[in-house]
Amino acid sequence: MNRNISWLVSVFALLPAALFPWTGHVQAQTAGADPVVEWNANMLQAISTGTTSGLFHSRWAAIVHASIYDAVVSFTGDAEPYGGIQVSTPGGASVEAAVIAAAHYALVHLLPDQQPALDSQYGSSLAVRGLTISDPGVEVGEKVAAQVLALRAMDGSATAQFPYTAAGSGSAGVWVPTPPAFAPASLPGWGRVTPWIMRSPAQFRPGPPPAIDSDLYMMDFNEVKDIGAQNSVVRIGLETDVATWWVPSAVILWNPIASQVAAARKLSISESSRMFALLNIAAADAAIACYDSKYTYNFWRPISAIRSADGFRIAPDPNWLSLLATPPFPEYPSAHNEISGAMAQILISLFGDKPGVTMVAHSPAHPGFDHLWFRFTQGIDEVINARVWEGIHFRNSDEQGMRAGRCVGQFVVRHALRRHTRATGNERNNDSDDDHHLACDSLGRS
Repeated sequence: MNRNISWLVSVFALLPAALFPWTGHVQAQTAGADPVVEWNANMLQAISTGTTSGLFHSRWAAIVHASIYDAVVSFTGDAEPYGGIQVSTPGGASVEAAVIAAAHYALVHLLPDQQPALDSQYGSSLAVRGLTISDPGVEVGEKVAAQVLALRAMDGSATAQFPYTAAGSGSAGVWVPTPPAFAPASLPGWGRVTPWIMRSPAQFRPGPPPAIDSDLYMMDFNEVKDIGAQNSVVRIGLETDVATWWVPSAVILWNPIASQVAAARKLSISESSRMFALLNIAAADAAIACYDSKYTYNFWRPISAIRSADGFRIAPDPNWLSLLATPPFPEYPSAHNEISGAMAQILISLFGDKPGVTMVAHSPAHPGFDHLWFRFTQGIDEVINARVWEGIHFRNSDEQGMRAGRCVGQFVVRHALRRHTRATGNERNNDSDDDHHLACDSLGRS
């Protein structure tokens, strides 16, 4: 990306979606249509209520969609199940009932406080399809979800929070808690969580961040200081809109995009269950990989760098504030970019960069700024820029996070949930998807 041009997404694509009424057909499907898409929306509502943590969003979404996918594969037998899970399907069992039951069972066990709302959605979802809890498919879905939950029960996520101080804390370039909250390090053990598909959390760890006396660091420092400041005089309104749009987790933002593709391309239950499982498993692995990197390098945030500088080439600005509050964990690489990169790469691998769908990009953080995507890489360009404009990341961290995340996504789609038959017309054959092959060997760690 040319660093002298901060905005590469076309103005046309950022026009309000309301100006294009013909895009309405790509909105989320209603109850009675694909139950996978329906329960993806129910899941997003539930996890948004449960926590703001993108790490837990990624874990929960992966569990829910692995359960849905394995329930479907128990019926079709046309692809590899996750974790080898497959249960027998009795005669008369409905695959739709299995999907609904798997999603409901997983969510209730992950978010028990939300059981009343989930139970209501469960009853409605069955009833609108003429199904009841006595359908044999319900037992199939619940059995599968129970096995997925058991597989992930001891993955290390429950012990990922503990007191943490970075080695060398207080030295230039080393992470410390940031103003205004000065909150302690968040989930420093997430990089030790058991991967879903990756061989190890460090498999796609990028090289170290640039030295603070390097020209690259100086360039990134000056950029975020100017355009990411709370009172920036160079950030334009459109850039502020984009920065605000990208506040929610990648899981919250990318799943509705995938739902629109599923609806517009009329994916079958088998196709949509596999797409969402790959999408969210890749996100979960990217989150693990990113936190392995963050707490390996412990690089300081822009607000710390700008307020104290390096005492040599850069003068400190002790009152500098970022547009958005800085989250409480090390800076390098960008987690939102790494997780977004993994999710985008899954969609690119399955459908190509241009899926032939006009996508309405919606964010609950900025509902007045719905805009249009025609390519998945529009989202990639946006989030790289957004984290700089928010004032919470250096550009190199966004770019390296994006690259690592796309490598995670490529690895997942090539090594997990593989079909036993060739891809349908709705999906590219990802085993030979050379158009989007990424050179990831230099990222690899054993």
